[in-house]
Amino acid sequence: MDSAQPDAQTPIGTPVHLDFRKYDGSEHWQEHYSLLGVDDFGVWLGMAAGTPFARPGMSVVARTNTVRLLPPNARWAACFNAPDPGRLLKAHIYVDITTPVQWSHDAEGFHARMVDVDLDVVERFSGELFIDDEDEFADHTAEFGYPADLVEATEAAARDVLAAVRERRPPFDGTGDSWLTRIRP
Repeated sequence: MDSAQPDAQTPIGTPVHLDFRKYDGSEHWQEHYSLLGVDDFGVWLGMAAGTPFARPGMSVVARTNTVRLLPPNARWAACFNAPDPGRLLKAHIYVDITTPVQWSHDAEGFHARMVDVDLDVVERFSGELFIDDEDEFADHTAEFGYPADLVEATEAAARDVLAAVRERRPPFDGTGDSWLTRIRP
């Protein structure tokens, strides 16, 4: 693993800041997590219910505990959400299709930066599974001038993740949910 990213020797609980950007470099979601661990799937992060996170023009508070998986060299970042008793949070699995994560480290902890390329794979608690934001992806492809290789890689990643979730391939076989028990408030 790259020395700038967490590894098996990194202390559990180490802060990790996720810096999602749009293709033009503008700020998107800014999320704060704690390291849960590292395994063959990648870096596992936890966000406790009540944690604030934001994007320009919107601040929210996590309704439930959430686990985020950042696999090495992948074009996606997955969230596994605990059930929401208020049923406002409808996504059990939410996978952002992204560029591969770029890691850095400083005295405050680790920083993971990636470009959110609009498409998301969503599995609701009801079992409904779909690719979301295809209209936004089409709009941004024109607006930002996504190169053809980025469009192809993004669409392929979305199809691959959709199939993995549908077929319950690891880590979408309950592995992600098992990490939820490690989140501490």
